[in-house]
Amino acid sequence: MGKKIVVFDAYGTLFDVNAAARTYSQSYADNTFLKIWEKVSTLWREKQISYTWYYTSIGHRTNFWKITEDALDYSLDYYQLNNSPGLKANLLSLYKQLDLFPEVLGVLKSLKMEGYPLAILSNGTTDMLHSATKNAKIFEYLNVILSAEDVGLFKPHEKIYSKVLKHFSCKATDVIFVSSNGWDAAGGSAFGFSTLWVNRAGLPEEKMFWQPTWSGSDLNFVLALV
Repeated sequence: MGKKIVVFDAYGTLFDVNAAARTYSQSYADNTFLKIWEKVSTLWREKQISYTWYYTSIGHRTNFWKITEDALDYSLDYYQLNNSPGLKANLLSLYKQLDLFPEVLGVLKSLKMEGYPLAILSNGTTDMLHSATKNAKIFEYLNVILSAEDVGLFKPHEKIYSKVLKHFSCKATDVIFVSSNGWDAAGGSAFGFSTLWVNRAGLPEEKMFWQPTWSGSDLNFVLALV
């Protein structure tokens, strides 16, 4: 095996999941939402992740777009915003075109120039991921986008991580898996990947049996590893 395969989680790692609510708050004259958009966005993300764990734990197959919509419905209900005209539709539309974190494009360009195979492995649907990567102009730097959609379950289920091995005909030890979610990095470690936890928020390490191989504050740490 030649160069390591570098595999990225998408949401929270490459794409800023708060961008949809932030962009809406800046673009529309909605004073109520402007005051609480960060709380709405945080709850939306928390519910989104917890629903993936819930459905995977009981083996119920669904897709990430449905979960994203349901998590938003819950958040809007919680903050009594479910009657705001156009709010849900606009937020979901914006979720398909999230902003990149500032360093992402430069890191992907550098890795591509150095010949590293690059992939996304995400719970997101194929449609969500193609929309986001093309809008952010990073599609061309990726060898493949691997979605959990056809499995119907979500990370950290081993069937999702194993998609990398099947696509690249490689071993787990050939892979550096990069995620901003501590539990996801731990899941990658449990599967056998070398893992980088991108700890953007400076959070404590997850108290799980498995730990990430490395941690760093942003994606630039990938360049130091390869």
